Amino acid sequence: MTENSEVHPDQVAEIEGSPATEVRWFGVVLLIGHLALLVIGAASLWRIAGGWWVGALAAGLFVLAYAAVWRFWLAPGSRRRLGYKERLTVNLVAGPAIVVLGSLASLWLPALLATSIVLLCDALDQHGGN
Repeated sequence: MTENSEVHPDQVAEIEGSPATEVRWFGVVLLIGHLALLVIGAASLWRIAGGWWVGALAAGLFVLAYAAVWRFWLAPGSRRRLGYKERLTVNLVAGPAIVVLGSLASLWLPALLATSIVLLCDALDQHGGN
């Protein structure tokens, strides 16, 4: 560039602001429900596993798998987020599986409550956003 290069007003492109995003209360509760399922599933696997190392490995693998599924397929800001019917299917498979794990570790009631919260808040988020 030269020293005398000036920028004229007609050479400047205007940048439009992005629309404001809002956080809905049921989106926050949905996140809390998924975190509860994550913790209950990991704690259940920890209790069910035979030894300390086996429990740590099983719980760690569960946390990584569930966090990856949530981040890439279920999270509201994900680029590859599944549609509502697909998210419902994932939640209807993962939720009862965690309830069964929770029942083996005497945590079935919190697991059932967290599954219900996830299903309800995902439906509210889907229909409230339209």
